Amino acid sequence: MNSTASNDGLFPRGPLFLENLVTPYCEKLGLYKLPRHIHVVILSALFYQFINLLSPWISNKLSRHYKHLSRRTKLNWDSHVVSSVQSVLLISLGYLILREVNNFNDKLFGYSVYAGDIYALADGYFLWDLYITVRYAKITGLGFVVHAVAALFVVTFSYSPYLMYYGPTYLSWELSTPFLNIHYFLDKTNKTGSKFQILNGILLILTFFFVRIVWGWYSAYSTSMEIIRRVTEIPRGLSLFYLAANMSLNCLNLFWVFKMMDAIRRRAHGEKLSPAQTANSEVAKKNL
Repeated sequence: MNSTASNDGLFPRGPLFLENLVTPYCEKLGLYKLPRHIHVVILSALFYQFINLLSPWISNKLSRHYKHLSRRTKLNWDSHVVSSVQSVLLISLGYLILREVNNFNDKLFGYSVYAGDIYALADGYFLWDLYITVRYAKITGLGFVVHAVAALFVVTFSYSPYLMYYGPTYLSWELSTPFLNIHYFLDKTNKTGSKFQILNGILLILTFFFVRIVWGWYSAYSTSMEIIRRVTEIPRGLSLFYLAANMSLNCLNLFWVFKMMDAIRRRAHGEKLSPAQTANSEVAKKNL
């Protein structure tokens, strides 16, 4: 741990019996710092599941369209609601985590309790996300399962500790998520092709492209070069898995940005997409 980084967490420490319970398993996986934050991960996942269960009631109150949606579409809608809460939360904490990791003396192995707590919020979300995408794999598709696995891996193995310094790069991807969710909700409330949706779609493409493609690929290159430069200090398996997960996430972003552009073009022309086209064209039902 870095002497210049915070020793205080964002949240109160969890029960020691829980830390002691998971420590042997975490140590076998090399996740030496995870036990300190496991309560935040679990509570975060439960919180997002609570939002998911609460969404039908809230959505029925706020939108007259919700009750007329198919079961499949309601599942996607509810996931977008969870994604909206998650993205706003992480964006709000973005400055704090950026300030924290800038105090790290080591870009590869830097760690602080404060940063660990913030990443635990994201870890809990991706744990919930994996549960949802696997449970409804026939609806979400294989691409989202791969994304959930890769995202969960990248965040979880930062508790080795490993590459926490680069975490803000991936959390910054959330900047595009509110536009994505707004676009989705407009589409499902008969606002397809409206001026507001077209404007939102342009903002979505711009933020997605610059944050996830330009900044994302540059950061992936920077991170990979740091790993390669110090490869002898890192377990080989961890390096290979991280590089593979990192490449998977960035390739999915590249694939989805073209799908987004095609979907927005169709909607701008007032085209009605079939269910299959919609499933392929929507970038995500949640945070990518």
